[in-house]
Amino acid sequence: MTQRDHHRTTATPASGLADRLNRLWSVAEVRLLLAIMIGGALLAYQSPAFLSPRNLSSVLLGFSFVGIASIGQLLVIIMGRIDLSSGSVMGLSGMVTALLLASGQDMWVAMAAGIGTGAAFGLVNAIFSVRFGITSFIVTLGTLQVARGITVGLTEGGTVTGFPDLFLFLGSGTVLGVPIPVIILAVIVLSVAAFLRFTGAGREIYAIGGNEAAARLAGVAVKRLQYAAFIAGGALAGLAGVLLTARLGAAVSNAAVGYELTIIASVVIGGASLAGGIGSAFGVVLGALLIALVNNALVLLTVPTYWQQTFIGAVIVAAALLDRLRK
Repeated sequence: MTQRDHHRTTATPASGLADRLNRLWSVAEVRLLLAIMIGGALLAYQSPAFLSPRNLSSVLLGFSFVGIASIGQLLVIIMGRIDLSSGSVMGLSGMVTALLLASGQDMWVAMAAGIGTGAAFGLVNAIFSVRFGITSFIVTLGTLQVARGITVGLTEGGTVTGFPDLFLFLGSGTVLGVPIPVIILAVIVLSVAAFLRFTGAGREIYAIGGNEAAARLAGVAVKRLQYAAFIAGGALAGLAGVLLTARLGAAVSNAAVGYELTIIASVVIGGASLAGGIGSAFGVVLGALLIALVNNALVLLTVPTYWQQTFIGAVIVAAALLDRLRK
């Protein structure tokens, strides 16, 4: 009897089940889904208002905007970079769209301009980070301030309103009871997940984040994909900002302030590595949903809002520490 045969004969159904459970538990998305289910059950027990249709719709809407921008952030982080400007880009993209709509411009043209604004900032981030080799943290910290300054300067801190009904419907309307921004998020998640898993370019993005020098020696078009990741990240942040403006029914100069921290936290909670090379679209959306659930819990339990900021900051530090320990 060989050693392999002996192992097969001594293995028990219980040990096989334990192995399968261990493999299942090692998947970040499974752990997140379990945490969301447990957290939702506890919150429903503590506050009956949690399961009300109005509250659930509000949670889904709030998380969808962060989720869309977080998918864009994921593409940048997988490649070992980071984009701190996403929240400010959301605010500026929404403001650009609002100003064009208020001037009588066609809705789709205005929305395209808002998304294009986000893509343009992604291109700027890529030029300084990829072309000139400046650390993306520094570059996007600067463009964060630039985008926010432009947003305030365009209206001198004022508010823009007066949007067409169809635009407002895109931000808060539903299809078969599902909010439209959530449907858009689902389409984006499925598309990006398929791109990363089944295309050569998707696998090359992971390779760049894992070892950029080795990927370059293997013939991967490193700079081209880095440009594409930053531009796509900016465009998705722009889309999130446009939809957020449609949801609010107004464009304000402080829209999406602080969102960049929530966006980054969603990515790292979702299992992505800040060092690059690891991450999934499904994990990111679950991370965003978990943060939205916790924020909703703090509101329903009348916990002061500053504790929400404390939680997000602590989560980023904890996720970075766990990522380091895992490596």
